Amino acid sequence: MSRTQRNNFSIQMLTIHPATIDDFAVIESLNNSVVNLTSPMDAERIQQLHAMSSYHRVIVQDSQLMAFLLVLGPDCDYNSVNYQWFDQHYDNFAYIDRIVVRDGSRGRGLGTLLYENLFAWAISQQIGNIVCEYNVEPLNEASRKFHNTLGFQEVSLERIG
Repeated sequence: MSRTQRNNFSIQMLTIHPATIDDFAVIESLNNSVVNLTSPMDAERIQQLHAMSSYHRVIVQDSQLMAFLLVLGPDCDYNSVNYQWFDQHYDNFAYIDRIVVRDGSRGRGLGTLLYENLFAWAISQQIGNIVCEYNVEPLNEASRKFHNTLGFQEVSLERIG
């Protein structure tokens, strides 16, 4: 899937495609750049999550990986208390484990492009719920605003730790 984006009077080709093993080193680097907002992922962990994922896509621009989105379906052997909460409360869902956009490219709509692609995929797979979580202590305000803009609604507030 591709989309042409006009930005600063230039045309840039963006491509969304399934993540491959060739993307993992850059995915690890991008994740490490925001590890305070996500959770750590080394190469082995990326391989594990990729193998469990039902949807794992990247955006590439001019041969540079700009963003990734990793999503899990029900009944995964994933030791995240956040994922486990959704797995216990929903039967038909896609759990957004993480989305990361390269520093310097945030606010340009790349996250929205990935989510739009996810929504279309979920419809094609007859998935009824797209779910996620974000930190409220400390508040991840950017994530809160982003998800509210896309129509996500709070279903629970859990204190962990």
